[in-house]
Amino acid sequence: MPELDKYLVYLDSYLKQKVKGFSGYILGLSGGLDSAVVALLAQKAIGDDLLCVIINIDSDPADIRDAISFCEINNIRYLNVDLTDEYHTLVNNLENHQPLNNLSKINTKVRLRMVTLYALGQSNNMLVLGTDNKAELYTGYFTKWGDGGVDLFVISSLTKGEVFEVGRRLGVTQNILKKIPSAGLYFGQSDESELGISYAELDAFLLGKRVSKKVSERITYLHKISEHKRRKIIAPKEFKR
Repeated sequence: MPELDKYLVYLDSYLKQKVKGFSGYILGLSGGLDSAVVALLAQKAIGDDLLCVIINIDSDPADIRDAISFCEINNIRYLNVDLTDEYHTLVNNLENHQPLNNLSKINTKVRLRMVTLYALGQSNNMLVLGTDNKAELYTGYFTKWGDGGVDLFVISSLTKGEVFEVGRRLGVTQNILKKIPSAGLYFGQSDESELGISYAELDAFLLGKRVSKKVSERITYLHKISEHKRRKIIAPKEFKR
């Protein structure tokens, strides 16, 4: 894929350029493929000026182990932060006033990750890197002001299949490459089961290939209902003085 080779050269230049004026980049490392690929791309571009943060909030211990192992294998500086107690304290406090639904609780986990990255990033004069891919951004499979709250995206133009190919080229370990895609927000979670379609079908749609009517309708629906996540904040018309 010569086009992908060329694009990776561009991403390297992009990351080198955008970091100017800052001390480096910071990103949340989940133990999954997307964040691992972004970490290696950033490391290639800026070397040791990368900080990965592994944030445990009721996380699968295997994901935490994979994330730590990944950093140690690739000599990436990292912090291992456990916010499980803080998360439950916050949820319990809020539920003393009003019950929260499950989706609200899940998204709170993601937003706590965002708060953590910005607190550490601002303290270190670092920009927060986004790890969402093209498929996630198109369908809205991300949390507003959570993993969608970043300073810049890196793999936002790459399909899941292309991210996998980049990961293979960069030497992402097999345990991560073979892992079932999941946000890791609760045990048994799977991206594809929540989306209602496979990444292969979603990639095909995004690349303009033929998919079934059912798949096309599902993707179109997800894109439509998540439009608010991709828009700028709604504001009234300008006050004329």
